[in-house]
Amino acid sequence: MVHGCAASDAQPGAAESLLRTVQHRLDLSCSSCVELPEKDQSDTLRLTTEDCRAVSTFLRHSRRGTLLILQDCEVQDSGLDLLFPVLPTVKLRASKAVILQLVSLVPVNSERDTVERAVSLCKALEGELDLSHSSLDQRACAALALMLDFSEEMTELDLSHCQLTDQLLLTLSAQLHKVQVLDLSHNNITDASTDLLLQLVSINPSIHTVRLFGNKIVSRTSFVKYKTFEIW
Repeated sequence: MVHGCAASDAQPGAAESLLRTVQHRLDLSCSSCVELPEKDQSDTLRLTTEDCRAVSTFLRHSRRGTLLILQDCEVQDSGLDLLFPVLPTVKLRASKAVILQLVSLVPVNSERDTVERAVSLCKALEGELDLSHSSLDQRACAALALMLDFSEEMTELDLSHCQLTDQLLLTLSAQLHKVQVLDLSHNNITDASTDLLLQLVSINPSIHTVRLFGNKIVSRTSFVKYKTFEIW
């Protein structure tokens, strides 16, 4: 039906009618709404570039915020590229793998386009980014830092269980002051990051919670005077 509406793009009434029918909720999650023939059933729905092109064209007719659900989906990078233009008009609920893909796709050659992507993704996520239990490398952290640099509305960032090291934390550190609630629990952060974390909190009163449970920090004395830290 989405492909049909996209193909008849000259008649936007079809897309608007379908959006009203689904109550502005486009759910492509296999675990909830999508029913596939038994021979095609799997744990994920694989969206091709053409699928995403159709979704993007379809969502351009949304006159109010549409909930786009991409749980249990596998999406090609080329397809996600096509979704960025409509992110400002949607509320996004997606798997962490898809969200991490989107974060990694924020940096592009044009600074203007990079800014637009960062702002659009942050808005679609409503200022809350949960990448917990994702494996973050240098490339992913650099992309995340760039996204935070251009976003002003990120309030919560969950990076627990992400295999973060002191070096990866350093990559992110310059932009973490924008986050109000930061979860760094269960990573590989050591005492080498103590000064960085203390400085982050001492000069940024907007940060009111930093969770550090389950890291490799041995000396915790320096953190006691700050109620911001949750480390015990």
